[in-house]
Amino acid sequence: MLIAPWKKLGVASLALAAVGGFLYGWEQRLENPPFVMTRKAEESPEIKLLRRGRYDEAAKAILQSIKDEKKEYFKYQSVAAVYGARAVKDPANREKWVQQAASYINKSVTLAPTNPINFLEAASGTRRLGDISGQGCTYYEKARQYAQTGMDQLKSDCIFVSDERIPTQPIRNEFSKLLGALETKTEAMCGQKP
Repeated sequence: MLIAPWKKLGVASLALAAVGGFLYGWEQRLENPPFVMTRKAEESPEIKLLRRGRYDEAAKAILQSIKDEKKEYFKYQSVAAVYGARAVKDPANREKWVQQAASYINKSVTLAPTNPINFLEAASGTRRLGDISGQGCTYYEKARQYAQTGMDQLKSDCIFVSDERIPTQPIRNEFSKLLGALETKTEAMCGQKP
């Protein structure tokens, strides 16, 4: 069977274009690799420092990253978490680090006194401090106060967070679970009903 020269030219051109396109695409892929395939998610410097047990440096890195504390009040909760981790690892100075953590949680609440999500985080963090501390009852009571204040702020069916409308019922549910857990802890550990 004889193939017409123009058909041979067409098939050769198509094959050459396919090979050329493949090689060009391969070269572009090597120069601009897909993010997911080649790069690991970068850990923040403070996480790296925290993993190495360099707590003061991790806290300092977070604090130095704050540009506008009114907008980045949540970073104080991260500093509190650093000192909470330090309290766990340093039993001899546990209460000192727990108090330090509590002060940063309080600072976060002070900077965003109308944000119920911030109060939820503050209540959860303070409850964890109560679990760490030898004086847990004080922290459980403070956590209960934060949770109750945050719950009281949820007056409508939704709130706006960064221009996004969020229903409040799931947030209420979280506050209710947290308040229930705090009541159970307070009764068991402190011998009193809140």
